[in-house]
Amino acid sequence: MLLDDITNHLSTAVAGLSIGYNLWKMPIPENATSSVMQVMLTEYGGRSPLRSMGPSVGAPVAEISRFNIAVYGGLTEFEETRLLAENIYQSLDYLSETTLSGSSGTRYLHVRALQPPIALPPDDENGLHHFSLNFEAMKVRG
Repeated sequence: MLLDDITNHLSTAVAGLSIGYNLWKMPIPENATSSVMQVMLTEYGGRSPLRSMGPSVGAPVAEISRFNIAVYGGLTEFEETRLLAENIYQSLDYLSETTLSGSSGTRYLHVRALQPPIALPPDDENGLHHFSLNFEAMKVRG
């Protein structure tokens, strides 16, 4: 699964991220530690599969998925939250022809950012800083 591969990769590639502590697939649990920055991944609609001529004409050869990574940090942690978002961006943008560290063995033709990290206004009563990153991943099908 895409989100499993990405969370496993981030837990080894980005310092300070740990699955089940501050790195989650949607949603972040209510009992998550609020004193540390939190990262949440969500998969959303991608593009149609890539098709090619071959043994079975028109069979999909690659899937193209999109996912969002939300980075949340405390009221006084704007710079730290921005830096974590940038580190995540750098660890994933323009990966090509790779099997992600700690992944299911899926071969990714590319993972690329759709934009640099975007700072969004605080979205709750706690005034948490929120950065959003969107990516696209093309993985070999089959």
